[in-house]
Amino acid sequence: MPINFKNFRIIEVSKDKVGRYIKLGVQLLDGDCIIRWDLDEFTYKQIKEIVSKKHFDSLAIDYLYEIVPYVSTYQEKPKSQPYYRGAIRCIQGNRVARIEFPCSERFAGNMEWFRKEVKKVEDIKHLVWENFLK
Repeated sequence: MPINFKNFRIIEVSKDKVGRYIKLGVQLLDGDCIIRWDLDEFTYKQIKEIVSKKHFDSLAIDYLYEIVPYVSTYQEKPKSQPYYRGAIRCIQGNRVARIEFPCSERFAGNMEWFRKEVKKVEDIKHLVWENFLK
């Protein structure tokens, strides 16, 4: 049975001594949790740039960003290098924008894994934020 995931709420995009990451609020059938998702440098730069901009108004506040839990893939020619694109929803008040960004094959694969394999919080217990506070 396929699960219709809600978007993942972006809490933070940062880096620390372990590496680059995105902190996400995730809703699953059995509950909500906060996870740490490691990012490669390329994808980190793309996401960080999006969440660092004021997309509607330079004075606007209370922006909310969500990662759409799907990645698109395209190839310019058969057997050529595929390109991957993720999407972020930028929300500010009643305004919403969908912003696509190039991402790595690794990020696309992780998103696909999440979509196909993750059904409950137990499946991602190794990503739960509290595990990284030690």
